[in-house]
Order: sequence, then structure tokens, then C-alpha cells
Amino acid sequence: MSEVPGSGVSERWIEWRRTVDLVKYDQRWDAMAARGDSIHGEADFIERLVGDRQVRLFDAGCGTGRLAIEMVKRGHHAVGADLDPDMIERASIKAPHIDWHVADLSELQLDAKFDVIVMAGNIPLFCAPSSQAAIIKSLVDHLDNGGYLISGFSLETRPDAYLRRDYQRHALAAQLTEVAVYSTWDENPSGDTDEYTVMLHQYVASEN
Repeated sequence: MSEVPGSGVSERWIEWRRTVDLVKYDQRWDAMAARGDSIHGEADFIERLVGDRQVRLFDAGCGTGRLAIEMVKRGHHAVGADLDPDMIERASIKAPHIDWHVADLSELQLDAKFDVIVMAGNIPLFCAPSSQAAIIKSLVDHLDNGGYLISGFSLETRPDAYLRRDYQRHALAAQLTEVAVYSTWDENPSGDTDEYTVMLHQYVASEN
């Protein structure tokens, strides 16, 4: 375990980790599923997008592995990475058959391309300050031609908030084409009062 939970990620992530026991964190999701709550909105979103096709998925900022594990259960291939080694340790315990990496998304160097990359769970908010553009570019470098980058994060009002328009600007600079913008993983329309955003972009390689 890390001497200081979350060290090496960001100060904001360290503050979040101070309030969270990872075992109880996973147990909360398990309890919600046991009650019959829908806890796999991201996986459902992906499957509506790709239909019956099995895909190679990269869970970017995978945390304790909830999305990647669910996608493998549904017959897809998934790889996960997170900069917090405690998160990867939990994911590896739950699903040792999945390929997990401790990695900085802004400097990612996996020898693989993916059909779908998902960055859920407020990754742009908890990453190192001003690293969002580098993260998006790095993820695009791991997308196959025609592949999708899907991101979901809260829309904050704090002075240093990372906004939807910031993400759109960085995605455009990384040669992504915007496909759709929603306010939830259930594909509710976006609006000016959204508290959350789900961004769907596609990478189409230049013919030059």
C-alpha cells in the first residue's frame, strides 16, 4: 500500500483518498447491485454504442476495476490502468485475469490499440493540474482508427473547474470528432444547467 494514499496522483486525489476506505468503497457498489440498483450505466452506454460487436476496451483511470470487470463479464476484452497503485491492487484482487497497469495516463505507453477508451469517474478533475490535454492526446494515441473516446465527469462551479468547453477544446486539438454530448450515461440531452457531462468523440485517422 502507498505510505500516503493517493500520493503521486494529485493533491485533490490525496484529499479524496483520505476520506475513503477502498474495501468499503467496493462494498457500497456491491450493496447497490444487491438491492437491484443499476450500477453499470457506463457499460450499458458502450453496448448501445457498439451493438453486438465485441470490442477491445481500455478503462482509463479504472479505479478498483468496476467497468473493466463488467465489460469482460459481457464478453469483451478489457485492459485497465490507474496511477494509484492501491486502486490497481484492489482491481487485481477482484479480477486477476484482467491486465491491469499502474500508469500515468498523460504518459501512457501501452503496446496496444483499442476500439473504445472510457475515462469515467471524474478523471479530468482528479488528475494533476493542467494535464488534461496531455491525457486526451495520449489516449487518442491508443485508439484504433474509427475508435471512440468516452468521458464522463462532474461540471463544477469552483474557480479552477475543468469545464465541458475545456474538454471539447482539448479533444479537437487531439484530432477527435465530437459525436454526442449528454448529461447522463442514460443519454439524457445536455443543457446549460447540467451537473454532469458524458462526451462521446471518435478518432478517424487522417489520410495525409
